[in-house]
Amino acid sequence: MYDPYIIVTPGSRKKVETLIYDAPRNGPTLWEIGIPDRTAAEFFIPDAQPKLLNQLYVVHNQERYRQYGLWDRYTEIYPDVDLVFTIGLSNYQTDWFFAHLNRYFYNDDGNKTYAPTTWQVLFDLEDVDQSSNYTLQLAFASAHEAELQVRFNDPEIDAPHYSTGLIGKDNAIARHGIRGIYRLYTINVPGSLLGFGTNIMYLKQSRGDRPFRGLMYDYIRLEGPSDESD
Repeated sequence: MYDPYIIVTPGSRKKVETLIYDAPRNGPTLWEIGIPDRTAAEFFIPDAQPKLLNQLYVVHNQERYRQYGLWDRYTEIYPDVDLVFTIGLSNYQTDWFFAHLNRYFYNDDGNKTYAPTTWQVLFDLEDVDQSSNYTLQLAFASAHEAELQVRFNDPEIDAPHYSTGLIGKDNAIARHGIRGIYRLYTINVPGSLLGFGTNIMYLKQSRGDRPFRGLMYDYIRLEGPSDESD
C-alpha cells in the first residue's frame, strides 16, 4: 500500500505499480448499480437524433457520449414517466440513463422549458434490522447546478431523508463529457426507513429550468449493517 500522499521532488523518479481503487464501504453489499470507476461510461448512452448524428462518433462508438443533444433524449425515451430501475431485473448497461437530466416540455407560450425528474430504484429485502443503520454509498462522476434529494418509501414527504444541497459546476452534460469532479456521499440510512419485501428509493434531481442542470452517477450501493464482531 502507498501512503496517502506521494511526494515527487525535483529531479527524482517515482515508480508506481498497478493501483487498484478500493471503494469505501461500511457493510456488506445488498445491491449495487454501476462500477466504481469515477465515470458514467458503463451506463446506457442513447443514439443521437438522426438529424444531429455525428458520424465520427459512430465510428468511434466508445465515445458516443460526445454526440450532440443527448440531454433531450431522456425526455424522448421516457416521454410520460421517469426512469424506474428494479434490482435483480434491470440492467444498468441498458436501463440506467447515463445522466440524471431534467424533462423538457412546452409551456402555454410555446417556449421549451425544463422540469425536475424523480428516478425510482425498487429493491426487495428479505430481512430488515430496523434497530440498526444501513449505508447508502452515493458516488457522482459529475454534477452541475444540481441537488439530489433521496427519499425512502414515501415520495411525498416534504423534507427528504437526505439532500446533497446545490452542488457542481462541472458542465459535463453541455460539453459532451462523461465525467467531471468526483463526489462521494456516505449516507446513514436508519433501518426504520426500510421494510420487509419491496422498498422504493426515490432520487429527485430538484433543480429544473435549464437543460444542463443534472448529475452523472459513478455508482450507487446499499450496504447492510456492519458486523462489529469483525
